[in-house]
Amino acid sequence: MAAAHPELRTSFTDRALIDDSAAGSATIGLGGLLARRGHRARRARVPGSAAVRGFRWRLVDVFSQTWWPQGVAVGEHDGGPVVITSWFAQRRRGRDMGSRISVIDMRNERRPRYHHVLLVSPRRGGYDPVVVHAGGIVVAGDRLLVSATLGGIREFRLGDLVRAPSRGLLRRSAGPFGYRYLLPEFASHRPPKDADAGRMRYSFIAAETSTREEHEAEVLRIVAGEYAKHDRRRLARLSVRGDVTTIDETHVPGIAEMQGVAVHDGRWFVNASRGDKLGADLWVGTPDAMVRHEGVLPPGPEDLAVWPERGELWSVTEFPGKRWIYAVDLARFGVERA
Repeated sequence: MAAAHPELRTSFTDRALIDDSAAGSATIGLGGLLARRGHRARRARVPGSAAVRGFRWRLVDVFSQTWWPQGVAVGEHDGGPVVITSWFAQRRRGRDMGSRISVIDMRNERRPRYHHVLLVSPRRGGYDPVVVHAGGIVVAGDRLLVSATLGGIREFRLGDLVRAPSRGLLRRSAGPFGYRYLLPEFASHRPPKDADAGRMRYSFIAAETSTREEHEAEVLRIVAGEYAKHDRRRLARLSVRGDVTTIDETHVPGIAEMQGVAVHDGRWFVNASRGDKLGADLWVGTPDAMVRHEGVLPPGPEDLAVWPERGELWSVTEFPGKRWIYAVDLARFGVERA
């Protein structure tokens, strides 16, 4: 276990630049987005014995070769349940659309609805796409953190979500790539310029959760992990205090192809892919004593997030034609509901 050390430093987007780029758009925030109807997600039978229920996207998203699901965060907004996922875009015909999130309104779980929101970097008079893999996300109040691999973590504020204006006879969105909803970058948490080659890769991240009141209110605790084909990559626990992010400890659990990590009441959960044909593994325990539950998840799982109030572990899968948002009952692995 490594000693704590400062890892990421924060730089903030000029507030005037965020406001200038939004000129002509309507700032609606997350609440305004949830007030709109959105696309229909449908209940689906999810393969894998640990999956207790799940949903699928509309077919254009299920089979998209451009957009690939990655991160997941769960919780409530104004008392209503919400699931947020992230996607990254494969470069196509020289065009890179960067990354986006999908906000799923779960107030009616028989008929959930969702919206896509493009993540953007503000500039004078417009926006550029945020080109990161977005392999994991964390939502903490108004904050949205998005993993950026060797670039650290990007931060967005859900209250800054805007609706781009419509133009022309067909009233098409004037947003980049035709996106109607946009979320501008608020800050970036990056390694120092002189960071060595062994710096942490933020392949995926998750909020650390607990049923105990033991965390400092001003500190956001997260966990992160590194993806690789081999089994020598790390997991880390981090503390975000103001504009400094510190790695508190790191571990090498000896698990190949880690895709997501979550920590709840000190218990670690790690999923590992076995390709697009085989069910994925879920590992449970502590980093030096992980128990493998082989093939209990659907193929292609990505990020993980614990929903303590529901006693569930949530994830998404990435392969075209095999894309689900699904829950795992943590009681099966000895976790009591909060």
